Amino acid sequence: MESLGVLLLHPMNAYLEQELDRRCRLHRFWEAPPGAPLDEFLRAHAGSIRAVVSNPAYGVDAALIDALPELEIVASFSVGIDHVDLAKCRERGIRVTNTPDVLTDDVADLAVGLSIAVLRRIPQADRYVRAGQWKAKGDYALTTRFSGKRVAILGLGRIGLAVAKRAEAFGCSISYHSRSEKPVPNYKFYANVVDLAANCDVLIVACSLNAETYHIVNREVIDALGPEGVLINIGRGAHVDEPELVSALVEKQLGGAGLDVYENEPFAPEQLFGLDNVVLVPHVGSDTEETCRAMADLVLGNLEAHASNKPLLTPFSGKRVGIIGLGRIGLAIARRVEAFDCPVNYYQRTKQAYPNYSYYPSVVELAANSDVLVVACPLNAQTRHIVNREVMDALGPKGVLINIGRGPHVDETELVAALAKGRLGGAGLDVFEEEPHVPEALLGMDNVVVVPHMGSGTYETRKAMADLVLSNLEAHVLSKPLLTPVV
Repeated sequence: MESLGVLLLHPMNAYLEQELDRRCRLHRFWEAPPGAPLDEFLRAHAGSIRAVVSNPAYGVDAALIDALPELEIVASFSVGIDHVDLAKCRERGIRVTNTPDVLTDDVADLAVGLSIAVLRRIPQADRYVRAGQWKAKGDYALTTRFSGKRVAILGLGRIGLAVAKRAEAFGCSISYHSRSEKPVPNYKFYANVVDLAANCDVLIVACSLNAETYHIVNREVIDALGPEGVLINIGRGAHVDEPELVSALVEKQLGGAGLDVYENEPFAPEQLFGLDNVVLVPHVGSDTEETCRAMADLVLGNLEAHASNKPLLTPFSGKRVGIIGLGRIGLAIARRVEAFDCPVNYYQRTKQAYPNYSYYPSVVELAANSDVLVVACPLNAQTRHIVNREVMDALGPKGVLINIGRGPHVDETELVAALAKGRLGGAGLDVFEEEPHVPEALLGMDNVVVVPHMGSGTYETRKAMADLVLSNLEAHVLSKPLLTPVV
């Protein structure tokens, strides 16, 4: 591949760039003299550029293709190819590749993550804790759950199907709109997007961008979704009529939105910045170390296959999740993470009858064999500080600790030290040793998410809890068996 001249218009991925430089003759446009126009650079190197590596931020249009008479292949560092003039490539016989499959899981994960973040207001709750408002104002306001919601998916391709599988694990019913009905009898098909939006709680945009799907989410669709509905966009910004979306959110005609993409990236509408029913992230759907590496390898593999006159390629991911306590909550977590293709490990006082899950007889061993360690056991004398320094060191600098049990499950002093010194990769904490006081050292860390003990803080769950309290009282007064006796 040493003779293959490759054009990069801008820095993209350090590993990809390094490997292109090692394997090919790499032309970096940004290393041209300051102020040098692109057409001048292209004229100087047109004879040796046989490949372009692109991504959605820097497209390959007809003008660029015309300026490169020796161009043979466009390798896109993305699954989407809306930034490539495919008609011009076909006309010229230029091959086009993308990076499907390897980013499916990450984008689907983010779609569900954004859904939960919007409905549970996780970023807002994190800010509430960091600003000291938990101590000053008390408990955070109730939110609403993701589990059991009617989830509609616009586009049931690789990513759409991966989103559906994950949402199903949360007890969500699935509906979809696609160009044609799919052989998935468990999912309800809608022939138009307005009907789809009118019959869901969360609408997730996961289709490819083309002339037919440009502004496919218009004001009529937004109005059908309504003031209780949530829009999640992990497709392309141009799928959504952005001024209408902003207007609907500001006017409270739409319940909320989680957005990874925007019409004029990197610009996101400033009117959204102050809204507490919106979660915004900077087009990071596939931006994990694992996926970027796999995408880069796929780009390199496609270029190598092209240079060797071989068929073009395509490859796949899942974190090992360790759960301390496989009771009701632990099992519910296991069922959900299985849908994300995560192998499940657990520690419990006794081994359980779950052959799909790996049992470890000690928490240290569990942590050493997990990427994410979730604390979900009851608190008692035996489980106080069950996550100690030894467990954290076994989890290690790439490991993540999630505590939704009780604060004293974790030795908080050791946790702070491990995070500060990089001995632990990150933490997500809903509970703390001395609530509502949170260690101040955590508040400035960007590898930590802290929320104000709101695990059950949804309207639906609090009502169900209240009904159960009332039913137990009624059973007691009527001398009937209690519904949930403890003593």
